Amino acid sequence: MIETIEQTMKSLKLGGLAKDWRNVEFHDTEQYVRELLEVEVREREANRMARHIKQAGFRVIKTLDTFVWKQGIELPQTIDRSGIEAGEFVPRRENLVLMGATGTGKTHLATAVAMHLCQQGKHVRFYTVTALANILLEKNQKGQLNGFLNSLRKVQVLVLDEIGFITLHKEASELLFQVISDCYEQKSLIITSNLEFSQWNTVFGNSKLTAALVDRVIHHSHIVVFSGPGHRLEESMRRQKGERGNGG
Repeated sequence: MIETIEQTMKSLKLGGLAKDWRNVEFHDTEQYVRELLEVEVREREANRMARHIKQAGFRVIKTLDTFVWKQGIELPQTIDRSGIEAGEFVPRRENLVLMGATGTGKTHLATAVAMHLCQQGKHVRFYTVTALANILLEKNQKGQLNGFLNSLRKVQVLVLDEIGFITLHKEASELLFQVISDCYEQKSLIITSNLEFSQWNTVFGNSKLTAALVDRVIHHSHIVVFSGPGHRLEESMRRQKGERGNGG
């Protein structure tokens, strides 16, 4: 009988109930039905969040709990720490730009904020700029570019990580410009870069295109500057000090 009940639940796509219905205690009919429904709602919510996180394509999972707001992080007057963490810029279709030297925590914060947005039910995609450029080139060569661009248009938050690591050639720059133009005032971008805006021309190679791209990025943007030594350098120095201390 129990197996039949659980099979029926599964056939009705009530996977949460099928797993946990026997753990719900009966006191009265109303309480029992309510708690059964709550079990299913929690299961569906957990599955939905897991699906959003998987679809986002994060390289590494990072959370706000493990991010350290150091003194070297300079916030703009337009948003505070809690506003960044809560993703308050997303409903307003504003951008978050994180700029600073390599290893200062930009990607960690970008990923953690995007993770939080996934948990809120937002549709997020995460790409390094190099990876996205390669995907755009491949889709264009295969005649699949429009379909891919349409899929990006359905996304609410697009994370572009590591602008400045590799110089893009002409076609890749133009395709990436198209993506950013499509996002303008339609969705939020979260961008990390180790270069100041004045140096982006070294990545995109075309002064006019770069100027137009930067103009779209900084309009409605909150720019956070990461200064000071990278955290990976600090960790390495601490380890070396510890090794010398142990050896002494």
